[in-house]
Amino acid sequence: MDKKTAICEYLKKNHTGKEKAVFSSELERLLSIDGRTLRRKISSLRQDGYPICSDETGYYYADNQKEINDTVCRLNELVTKISNARTGLLYASVLVGDGITIQVNINLR
Repeated sequence: MDKKTAICEYLKKNHTGKEKAVFSSELERLLSIDGRTLRRKISSLRQDGYPICSDETGYYYADNQKEINDTVCRLNELVTKISNARTGLLYASVLVGDGITIQVNINLR
């Protein structure tokens, strides 16, 4: 069984619902993978349509639509922050040496 399938099956069997979330460090230890690999596998599972959710308590297999929606909202917030950082860097590359400070915020809804 590959790691991606193992992650999905483990979460579905042992960590369905937010109240049963597992920390990423525990998944890394159980599956003998590093954090970056775990995040990539989780992302791939999500892209394949598996309801793998996460929050500050860890990863879990969704038990209901609200858990999925909460994770989607959290991911949207992360995308917005990354987009804002990217935009800021682009402006900085244009304004280097001009001594001008610009703050740009982009909100996706």
